Amino acid sequence: MKALVYFGPGDVRVVEREIPKVKDGEVLIKVATAGLCGTDRHIADGSYQATKNIVLGHELAGTITEVGEGVSHLQIGMQVCVDPNLSCHSCEQCRAGRPNMCINAQAVGVTRDGGLASYVSVPSELVSPLPDGLSPLHAILGEPLSCVVHALDRANPQAGDKTAVWGLGTAGIMMIQCLKAMGQSTIIGISHHEDHRQLALKAGATMVMSQEEAMNNLEVDLAIEASGSPTAFLPAFNALAKGGKLLLYGVMNPEDTVTIKPEAMFRKELQIIASYVGPNTLDRSLALLNTRMVNPDLLLGDRLTLEEAQQWVFKEGARRKAKAHVVFE
Repeated sequence: MKALVYFGPGDVRVVEREIPKVKDGEVLIKVATAGLCGTDRHIADGSYQATKNIVLGHELAGTITEVGEGVSHLQIGMQVCVDPNLSCHSCEQCRAGRPNMCINAQAVGVTRDGGLASYVSVPSELVSPLPDGLSPLHAILGEPLSCVVHALDRANPQAGDKTAVWGLGTAGIMMIQCLKAMGQSTIIGISHHEDHRQLALKAGATMVMSQEEAMNNLEVDLAIEASGSPTAFLPAFNALAKGGKLLLYGVMNPEDTVTIKPEAMFRKELQIIASYVGPNTLDRSLALLNTRMVNPDLLLGDRLTLEEAQQWVFKEGARRKAKAHVVFE
């Protein structure tokens, strides 16, 4: 089978790989489709640590074709989605109910083979059957949406809050749809890109602004930084009303730094909240997609070949619309 393999920083290639053998407690999935994520780009350029010689792809859905010894709750022929994050269940973080902070964590497509290949074998505990009516193509959005759901759990927006989202890529548009589903009455989408702003209005934003416009007297109860750009951090922080919260969601590079004034936090009783991946939120995310409270048609972008995906992770070739993905025949 062909697979997109990470060999080291700057070295990602399409190569031939053997179909994986199923271990005890695992299932073999024939991949229907796999999404591409900014994390894949960070892995490719070396700014996000990953194991060398592994198949990329942590957003995937497909059909179970083989079940390993000891797996009783999943059957051959099931259409499924995968939560890529594997915890050890025994470290102090896991025991404290924070499996996403597991000190022995593994991840499909990061430390072990992922879904940018025709087949992948994964631990059965990571697998969720698709709700009736949800296609594998739409289900690849389940993993990124599970991260958004966890982030909003942590931010805990309140009825009547005025919320703004900086960065209107896949995550930002998901945030807006979730906020709308939660009944938020004022949702502002902020981006440099006019096409992204128009998409935010379709997703449920009540107002959109450019980055420059958002720097002028904007005041919100919840500011969400979903762009991963350090240049958006300070405008989001400065827009906070008294008692406001800043949710850090976008993934910045490890060397990025930002500057804040602690006195402003003190005077206004501000909070800065961060979130990491989506522990135990995949099934909720699949339900949101299945009911179209989060509309997958607003999010899916270009369909790529594996060779085009190789270009995508290095930001080469034609500009691809999010959510770029590979469909396996």
